[in-house]
Amino acid sequence: MKLPVFRKRWLIASLLIGMALGCQKAAPLKVEERPVPEPGNPKNPDSLVKVAKNAIGSEEQEFSEKTDAFKESVDRLRQGNPWSDFDPTGFYLPPNTALRLTVTQLEGTRLPKLLIGTYSFDTLRWDPLSVQLTAGVNTINAEPLGGLLWIRYTTTGTPAAKVRITFQSGAVRAPVFVKNQTTDWQAQLNTYTASPAALLVNKNVYLVFKRSRALNTTGDAADFILQTIDKGVDNGENYISGLDGSAPEHQLPVHKILMTESNKRDLWGAASYYRTWFAPGLMDEALTAQKIITSGWGAWHELGHMRQQQAWKWSTLGEVTVNIYTMAAERAIGGGGATRLKGAPTTNAMNFLALTNPDKDFNANTQMADGNFTRLFMFHQLWLAFGDPFYIKLHQQTRLEKPALSADADKMRYFMLKACTISGKDLTYFFRKWGFRVDASVYAEIAALGLPQPTVEPSTLKDQ
Repeated sequence: MKLPVFRKRWLIASLLIGMALGCQKAAPLKVEERPVPEPGNPKNPDSLVKVAKNAIGSEEQEFSEKTDAFKESVDRLRQGNPWSDFDPTGFYLPPNTALRLTVTQLEGTRLPKLLIGTYSFDTLRWDPLSVQLTAGVNTINAEPLGGLLWIRYTTTGTPAAKVRITFQSGAVRAPVFVKNQTTDWQAQLNTYTASPAALLVNKNVYLVFKRSRALNTTGDAADFILQTIDKGVDNGENYISGLDGSAPEHQLPVHKILMTESNKRDLWGAASYYRTWFAPGLMDEALTAQKIITSGWGAWHELGHMRQQQAWKWSTLGEVTVNIYTMAAERAIGGGGATRLKGAPTTNAMNFLALTNPDKDFNANTQMADGNFTRLFMFHQLWLAFGDPFYIKLHQQTRLEKPALSADADKMRYFMLKACTISGKDLTYFFRKWGFRVDASVYAEIAALGLPQPTVEPSTLKDQ
């Protein structure tokens, strides 16, 4: 028998099911009395930890407005994909079930939306059903499809609103694991059986597993996965992006990124608005405790797609500049992909650099073997020559300057000039070796900067 979250009002005081989870406001965890098992339920939830008030999975939760994802990710950070601008509730709404909840305005006047379902988790509901909530009692039907419940509470102005949401009936608990906090993972999995998905949470991501995968993921494994993702993001992808808090433009993102297992069969992994998603095979390869260090490239790659700055991502670089972040994450965790460009990619790149054809073109796929990794090698050589500061400054200056560029030629010009000014070197020879076919005026602009030649020509560099 499934353990419902809510019961009649006269039983609410005795049915306090929960776990020690991170609070929406990062309040200290308070472990309270254990819940009373439902009469007749063969699964004893005595080992479940009481949910602290206002935490994920609590009957009563508070939510504060955040900046709209497009304003945050696209306008401020100059990235292409808006991040996941919604918060988890820890509840699942079964199909054809009426949800009853109460919304109390605490600050401001704007009200949030309820999302039913998880982006890309199930092809039957690829995008969640969005319902505008109103103050007071709301009764919402899940229709034929249910889903995990999320709250989207965003504004394009200054965030100033806050609400309390009290979940009264209809929804059931989903298993939720919070990094470094959850101690009752197995008890949750044994008790909260109605939800087809489980949620893992850390500082940077929401990781949604199918229930079958969650059952095979121990608490220690879940913690290790979440710890490793935070390490790769904080010390790798955030770091190389220059998100060091040194200016308002360089503050850390206010949103997390959804990483979800998906039943979509025609893609191994992908990133798009509000989410990244992974085929079960990629989850096996990249997001298990046994393999995330040695085989995590696919996970870091999809997270990297959420970071690509558009001002210097021209049309052939969709699957290229993404791996600047992938490799940074791999270096941060000591992962197996940190030296991904050794071997054949190095040979392919050096063969392309050796071409003397005057029509050599960096953007022509017919002229290079494995174009995406050969092009990545050019960006890697700049890292070998000038280190992390090169990309940190490139990201930061792009955020400060906010160039509005759409044409490939304009994006190439921007990147070439920034590469020279950031490095303090005239990189004309380097770009010509790489077949950068741009208007002659761009090379004239570089010459006018009056910069010295590099002490060591970057096009000769490769991993040792």
